Amino acid sequence: MLDSNDNAQCFSQAVYEASLPENAPLKTHVMTVSATDADEGVNGEVTYEFSQISQESRKLFSLDHSTGEITVIGDVDFEEENKYEMFVEAKDGYGLSSDAKVIVSITDANDNAPFITIKSLTNPVPENVSPGTEVGIINVQDRDSEVNRQVRCFIQQNVPFKLIPSIKNYYSLVTTDKLDRELVADYNITVTAADEGSPPLSSLKMIQISIADVNDNPPVFDERSYSTYVSENVKSGHVLLSVSARDPDWRQNGTLKVLRCPLICLLTETLG
Repeated sequence: MLDSNDNAQCFSQAVYEASLPENAPLKTHVMTVSATDADEGVNGEVTYEFSQISQESRKLFSLDHSTGEITVIGDVDFEEENKYEMFVEAKDGYGLSSDAKVIVSITDANDNAPFITIKSLTNPVPENVSPGTEVGIINVQDRDSEVNRQVRCFIQQNVPFKLIPSIKNYYSLVTTDKLDRELVADYNITVTAADEGSPPLSSLKMIQISIADVNDNPPVFDERSYSTYVSENVKSGHVLLSVSARDPDWRQNGTLKVLRCPLICLLTETLG
């Protein structure tokens, strides 16, 4: 009795599902679909091909027409797409066919370092601001998912500034102590953001803050008192002595004016 092609292919499953880590190497095995045909000879020979598949999926996955094995042929990125759905058709030599659905879920890998954005910054900062003054706002983002996107943000401990968590992914940069431009005029602050992935990834951001001068220092004479001897018959305009003073403030705040002392005025008039 001759076989007639009266049996359609039968997949072992109606839906095939697999999990694939992002960045999987090329030729990575994803799954193998399998269909049988009860017919004999050419009528029972089964081949496979994608029947419904997006252009993006076609760039990432290959199907072996003979074995039904699906492998990776492109760069799989969880941040671009985390699930792919397609249909595989099994058909025999004379055109009978059936379809099965394929679902490939992509799992996240910790492949994105956090990135830091300075949203606002007061610069320069007046030296007389109170401790706790906000001088900047920082935003931190991580494109990964779940634990891989959980980020800690911090700065080094040897500066009078700290980060305080604000709303989600935002931090306030605030002063922690009194500032003194005469001691430190500039600060280079290193902001570090590190995620909780394994292994963890981190990034750095440098912030340069200048301290603005405030006229908070009075002039100081080099000596607490000055004395000199004056000869009789000294001529008017004769230099009796020189005094000097210093002011650690900056620019106009540290520029000194020399005022004539009333005693010198008196001597000038008397001896003249």
